[in-house]
Amino acid sequence: MERPVFQPTGTPVMDLDTPALVVDLDVMDRNIETLHSRFDQSTAKIRPHVTGHQTPKIAHRQLQAANTVGGISVTTIGEAQVFSDAGITDILVASQIVTRSKINRLCALAGSNKIGVAVDNPQNVSDLSQAATAQGVTLGVLVELDVGLGRCGVSPSGEAVELSKAVSRSPGLRFDGIMAIAPLPASSGEGSDGPSFPDRQERDAISWRVLQQVLDTRELIEKAGLPVSVVSVGGTHNYDIAAGMAGITEIQAGSYPLMDHLYCRLRPEFNPAAKILAAVISRPTGESAVLDAGHKATGPDRGMAVLDGVAGAKAVRFSAEHGVLDLQTGPSQNIKAGDKAWLVPYDLGLCFNQYDYVRAVRGDKLEGFWSIAGRGRFD
Repeated sequence: MERPVFQPTGTPVMDLDTPALVVDLDVMDRNIETLHSRFDQSTAKIRPHVTGHQTPKIAHRQLQAANTVGGISVTTIGEAQVFSDAGITDILVASQIVTRSKINRLCALAGSNKIGVAVDNPQNVSDLSQAATAQGVTLGVLVELDVGLGRCGVSPSGEAVELSKAVSRSPGLRFDGIMAIAPLPASSGEGSDGPSFPDRQERDAISWRVLQQVLDTRELIEKAGLPVSVVSVGGTHNYDIAAGMAGITEIQAGSYPLMDHLYCRLRPEFNPAAKILAAVISRPTGESAVLDAGHKATGPDRGMAVLDGVAGAKAVRFSAEHGVLDLQTGPSQNIKAGDKAWLVPYDLGLCFNQYDYVRAVRGDKLEGFWSIAGRGRFD
C-alpha cells in the first residue's frame, strides 16, 4: 500500500515528493478530445475500458466527454463494485465470471445497475442463468470471440452462433450481442524498445481484417434468427478503423486518456499524460546518474520506463528501488543530485497498480490527490 506525503493544492509540481505518479490534466483532456471527436460522425460510440487507470475521477471525465455509450467496461467484479460505488451504473464486465461466489456478487450488482458480462462456454451460461433467476435480476450477455488474441473467447464461426442461441433461451439472461478484443498488430520478434510493429498502412489493414471477422460473425448470428444489438470491440490501437466500420456499435478503448510508452509508439496523435516524477539521488560517475524510482515505482519488469525531457540521457537499467541513467552527451552531464526527471511508464496498467493515488496537476500546480480506488481489486 502506498503511503504518500499529501501536499496541499497549489504545490508546484517539481516540489512533489518523489517518486510520484502524476497526471497532467491538460494533456489528458486533449487526449480524450482527440479520440472522442473521431466518433462525431460514427454510429459506433465509446465505452471507456477503465481497468488500466482504475481511477473513478478519470472515468467520470471520460463519460462527460462526447460520443460515449454512457457506461464503462472493467475486468473484475471488484473493479465493477468500485466504479458502481462511484456512481457509474452502466458497467460491462468484459471477462468471464465463473465461480459461484463471483456470480452471486455479479447478480447483486445487477440489482441496482445495468450489468453486462462476457461468456465463452455453455456451462458458464447455465450457471449465470441459474443465479440470475434465483436473485430475480437480468444480466446482459455478450458472447466473446477470439479473433487472434489467444486468450478468452470462442471461434468466430458456428461455435459463436450456438453459444448465442444458448444465451437467448436462458432465463435471467438477455442476449445483447458479441464482443472481441483485437490483438496489437505486432511483427514477430522484440527489440530493446518492446515489440516491433508494421507500418501504419499494414497495421490498418490487419485491424480491418480482424474486425471484419466480428462483423461476419454478427451476420451469421442474425441469419440464425437472433438480433445482435451490441458489437463491442477494443481498443485504443484500432479505434479509428473501428469507427469507420458499419455494424460496430461500441469501442472499448482503455489507454487513450493517459497513454504509455508502448501505445504512444502505435498512436502518436496522443501524448503521455501519466508520468512518474523522480529525483536524482546519486551521480556515481560522470556518465551516470541514479533515480529514486525503480520497478516498484514504474511497474513490474515487462518493459523499461522511458526518460522524458533530458536531451542526451537514457534510462538503461532498473532495479526494485532505483533507475540508472546513462548520461550520453552534452547538457545531460550537468545533472546533479536533487534534480528531478520524468519517466514515461512502459505499461500504464502495471504502473498504476503500484500506487493508491495519482497526483492530478494542471499547468505546473497540484490540483489534488485522486484515489486509484480500483487498485488491487483482482477479486
